[in-house]
Amino acid sequence: MSGLELFADEIDGHLMAAIVRKGVLDDLYIDAAPGTPCTWASLYQGKVIKIDTKLDAAIIDLGDGLKGILPAKHVHRAGADESESRSGISSLLKNGQLVLVQVKAEGKRFTAHENEKLPRLTMKLYVQGLFLTYSPSSSQVTISRKVEKEEILALTAKLKGKGGWIVRHHIERASPAEIEFEAAALQEQWKKIIAVKETLGDKPGLLKAGPDAVVRALTDYGAMNFEHIYAGNKQILDSIMEWCAVHLPALSTSKRLRLFKPEKGASRLFDIHDIYAALESLKESCVELDAGATLVIEPTSAVTFVDINQGSADSIAAANQSAALEVARQCRLRALSGAILIDFINMEQKTERARLLETLEKLFEPDLADAQVHGFTRLGIIELTRRRRAASLAEKLAK
Repeated sequence: MSGLELFADEIDGHLMAAIVRKGVLDDLYIDAAPGTPCTWASLYQGKVIKIDTKLDAAIIDLGDGLKGILPAKHVHRAGADESESRSGISSLLKNGQLVLVQVKAEGKRFTAHENEKLPRLTMKLYVQGLFLTYSPSSSQVTISRKVEKEEILALTAKLKGKGGWIVRHHIERASPAEIEFEAAALQEQWKKIIAVKETLGDKPGLLKAGPDAVVRALTDYGAMNFEHIYAGNKQILDSIMEWCAVHLPALSTSKRLRLFKPEKGASRLFDIHDIYAALESLKESCVELDAGATLVIEPTSAVTFVDINQGSADSIAAANQSAALEVARQCRLRALSGAILIDFINMEQKTERARLLETLEKLFEPDLADAQVHGFTRLGIIELTRRRRAASLAEKLAK
């Protein structure tokens, strides 16, 4: 039993998907307010409006007054050799050129302390599924290192010559029929995207919006891995079943997928496992740990600081190990990205420092944001980086 459950509901105008592991909120997916443009993985037909050689990037008009930035390293043209990827932006694109792009990282809005940051774009396009990801701009088949079944490897070998593919580790739980069904469905989705492109002519505009919070949770964790999936209302349930029809038809008729019905003691879906209380705690900077220590999270425009205080904890080593576990969890829940500096309680023994680093590396190894633990600085602070994909929880909840 995985102990994983998915709870999906609309809270204060935001679609949320809460991942609960053995009764504890472990991850959170949240959509920005409805109508928010340039969400992660959205596909656009864009037009180059500026070549910036200093940034080695192009500014792209996405239509409807929206803009994005396309770095030279993310320019991709079918049939181009590797040397082209090392060329400057001025030799790759020109003003007025139409390009198909996808949002690689959501932008940041203007604040009193920070200028607006445009969404980062890529020309390496992907249509993501549950078992497979289709890349029409590529011809390579990439297989997850976690895939070991010979019959799966033999089946995915047949995908060669049919575009680019990423074979995800969830595929080990799929039948040959499910794999072939999804491969065909993803190619059909791409045909529909191209059809939308044809209607735009030479105008920039949206081709396909990125996946919502629930779909991101289903694909990242693997829909088949959840013991139960609860939908807070009929609209969300219908949306999940629509996704299942393309990617996992068997789930749509499974008892694991349920529409929440209010019961005594739980009038709302997020009352279960005190998800509401857990969400409220994410608005606070201080997190209390079981060992008696506390963890303080202070985001800034350039870096996120995390400070561990011993408090009433008797053992420094135990408090630091407990804090490491919670740091990994808070990074997921708050969608922290960029540079993260963690000041653990001072350790005198080198063996304790090494053990703590090893713990962090294991905790972040499966991290979907490609977290990298860089070690201790001279001041004894651990450096960590996480790749930005979507906006942080604080950004999405900001009025």
